[in-house]
Amino acid sequence: MKQSVIVAAAFGALLLLVGAACGGGSKKAASTEESGGGTTTIGGVSANDHGTKSVSGTTEVELDDYYFEPTVLKGKPGTKVTLELKNEGSVEHNFSLAAQGIDKDLEAGETAKVAVTIPKSGEISFYCKYHKSMGMAGALESTAGGTGSTGGGMQTGTTTGSGKGGY
Repeated sequence: MKQSVIVAAAFGALLLLVGAACGGGSKKAASTEESGGGTTTIGGVSANDHGTKSVSGTTEVELDDYYFEPTVLKGKPGTKVTLELKNEGSVEHNFSLAAQGIDKDLEAGETAKVAVTIPKSGEISFYCKYHKSMGMAGALESTAGGTGSTGGGMQTGTTTGSGKGGY
């Protein structure tokens, strides 16, 4: 009788440990997925940060599931830059730059080119109109520095974070 009580107690303890291990593992996985490459605030909008790049001429911008890479494009004030947009995500994305009248949809796997102008000072925000609330936003930033109104009714803000995007 005493031996069966010990076996039952050991079995109960084992079930408790297995249950705790399973529950703890799922919580950790969820928090790891949420961290991604970090976030930054651009023009008052939270953005998934996937780096900063100095640009001129033509540059590639990756649109993926809920981020732009690079997230911040820095350039000489007033410079015209051609962005080669590549939707590497699994759903339709969009590149909207309201201050310059740009609104371009890209299906998964699609590419497109848009011409943008680096602001004379500060930064202007771009975003995916479908996933902006999920942090799919970025900015064109003048290397002249300073912040403030850049026209077009867009807000400007300060970019924070390492600028390395965590990758």
